[in-house]
Amino acid sequence: MNNDRQWRFDPLDSWFFREARAFDISGSNELNSLFPPPARTVAGAVRTLIGETQGVDWQEFASAEKYTDLKQSIGSDDDLGALRIRGPYPLWNNERLYPAPLHLLAKEQEYVFLKPGVVVQCDLGKVKLPKLEKALSGAKPLEEKALSGAKPLEEKALSGAKPLENAWLTSTDLQRVLKGKLPEKVWYSRDLYSVESRLGIARNNAQRTVADGLLYQTRHIRPRAELAIGATVSGIDPELYSAHGVIRFGGEGRASTVTVEESSLPLVEAPKTNSSNLLLVLLTHADFDGKWELPGFHAETQGDVKIWRGIINGIELILHSAVLGKAVREGGWDLLNKKPRPVQSLIPAGSVYFCTVQGDVQAAVKTLHGCHIGQHTALGRGELAIGFW
Repeated sequence: MNNDRQWRFDPLDSWFFREARAFDISGSNELNSLFPPPARTVAGAVRTLIGETQGVDWQEFASAEKYTDLKQSIGSDDDLGALRIRGPYPLWNNERLYPAPLHLLAKEQEYVFLKPGVVVQCDLGKVKLPKLEKALSGAKPLEEKALSGAKPLEEKALSGAKPLENAWLTSTDLQRVLKGKLPEKVWYSRDLYSVESRLGIARNNAQRTVADGLLYQTRHIRPRAELAIGATVSGIDPELYSAHGVIRFGGEGRASTVTVEESSLPLVEAPKTNSSNLLLVLLTHADFDGKWELPGFHAETQGDVKIWRGIINGIELILHSAVLGKAVREGGWDLLNKKPRPVQSLIPAGSVYFCTVQGDVQAAVKTLHGCHIGQHTALGRGELAIGFW
């Protein structure tokens, strides 16, 4: 039986998903909120609702034998047990939004794609670095007929074009971009929520006074009415939790409602192609153990050009080039051991890898599209979508 369920988190207040910097070293700067929330925040919320439904005493949970069966379902500490998560992702009007692939650049209402270019000598050796290719003008919806006849901007490199950071696409627009076509509409984070500055104080509860010198500033997210956070959860018996609830979600104990829906949102379909040039797009942050290249890939030369060769889920690939965003820094709080988690550097969602397939292209697309790569995939890290270049 398919036990995939979509867990939807709707705010009852502002949200705050704290960045990795510590309060005591932030100086006069505000601590920002991450968006979407870290995967561990969502996993913790899922575990919390399940545990509270089952009447768990969290002080005893880690050591008490009476929770052995429940631990097999939701795990303990970093072990998630049978729990598996896909996401988290923004929900806008009940539709999943996807991070805009970073090989798509924009300047005002003009777009250009990056593709592996000519061989250059750099600190990596002789490699094919990405270059601007086939800029198409206009961000308005285009009919397929018009799009197929669109011409590149002659001799224009679209100077000043930038990757679409903090930008989101619907499933329809992501499919278009995976095919090398223009999106009809790009959503930016500023369209989804506003930001509110907050000033906080530390209290001495014993004396009912304010602790001297312990002021802090944070920036909360105020979601629009259409925005929610979604995650597809599997591996858990639906009888273990309630379909509705209210929990503390994120930092400062901000309340959110939880609604568990029986049907989960399907992943966007992979485009059909006979090209052996596959584009691997990260839909969620990935943990490649501090490295930028795909896990298990090793450098070699093809002629005098450096490439990286490896295997993902039995599919042999050659990696030629990549477009990566700024590293995402995630830490958090270890509730079991009552100490901060080590801060990790993750490859950000939206990063793309330009590869070629060694073998059956259709089998490669079917195998790789929607799979998870890297470490901590049970948290939803390293979700892939496949396009072509």
